[in-house]
Amino acid sequence: NLILLYLSDNDLAVYAVIINVSTIVQCSAYGIGQAGQPIISSNFGAKNDERVKEMLKLNIITSFVLGLICTLIVIAIPNIIIKVFMSPTEEVLAIAPHIMRIYAISFILLPYNVYATYYFQAILKEKVSIVISLARGIVLSGIILVLLPLVFGGNAIWWTMPITELIVAIYVTIKITKL
Repeated sequence: NLILLYLSDNDLAVYAVIINVSTIVQCSAYGIGQAGQPIISSNFGAKNDERVKEMLKLNIITSFVLGLICTLIVIAIPNIIIKVFMSPTEEVLAIAPHIMRIYAISFILLPYNVYATYYFQAILKEKVSIVISLARGIVLSGIILVLLPLVFGGNAIWWTMPITELIVAIYVTIKITKL
């Protein structure tokens, strides 16, 4: 609704594509979390802290590699991705690279933040996990989504997820380093 309020149908069409790409990135991040969670949980229960730290490190590296690869792909070939999902007009092809490249910045941190929800569940810090999920999914992203276009204009909408993921990643990093 906010895209149509501030922007156009063409912007909404590009959003439909980038949100599908985001879903693919997010589901890939679920895989990292689901693969690591039982190993971390078992070792946490066995008080094998070194193994937990080792798995955390490997999963974080994997998350950042995934995020970086996905970001670079979208930045490199936004219009090809658009064409995979739709038969675009010239107007859509003209605006898609700008929109997709901004939104794709969020993919750098998205896997890290998603993985963190699994990690904190595995070490019995479910409240932290819930805060991360709600902040990313509705609370923080919703506030930023409403405020950005009011302050900076309609095109600022595209910065919602990069800013959200950055703020959440800072919170995640603080929580991880305090353990």
